[in-house]
Amino acid sequence: MTASENLMVDTKKVKILILQMLKDMVLNAKGQLITFRPAKVAQDISIWTRKSPRSESVIVRNFLEELVELGLIRVIKRSARGGKVYGIMRNTEFWLILEHNNVHEILSFIDGYKSARRSNTSINMLRELANAQKINLAQTATNGGNKNISGNP
Repeated sequence: MTASENLMVDTKKVKILILQMLKDMVLNAKGQLITFRPAKVAQDISIWTRKSPRSESVIVRNFLEELVELGLIRVIKRSARGGKVYGIMRNTEFWLILEHNNVHEILSFIDGYKSARRSNTSINMLRELANAQKINLAQTATNGGNKNISGNP
């Protein structure tokens, strides 16, 4: 197995451990919100110790940020030093997914969700570009074909 394949396996393993921890938190939750910090997540899944490389905690942070970008979790609080507290609200889509599925299905869901969002983003970017072009054409038509309208002859 090459180094990059090994990293991919390790990354997937870390993501599964993170999802298992989040699933356990959801199943044991008593309130309407669960919160967690990346360092605590890394510590709880036993990958971040004083001797381990910092890159493992980076994987945790990157995965949590990925979940934020997908709209599955939220940043609840930011500290002055750049730390973040993430959260999941009860009865949201992700909470229910965590509650009723195994972690491998959840990871597959996230990967599929990422792909769908990526293609939707491309479509939305094309729509925005088309709208911007329409607006530009409308402005050109209203100011007489980009003539100098500054008032100076």
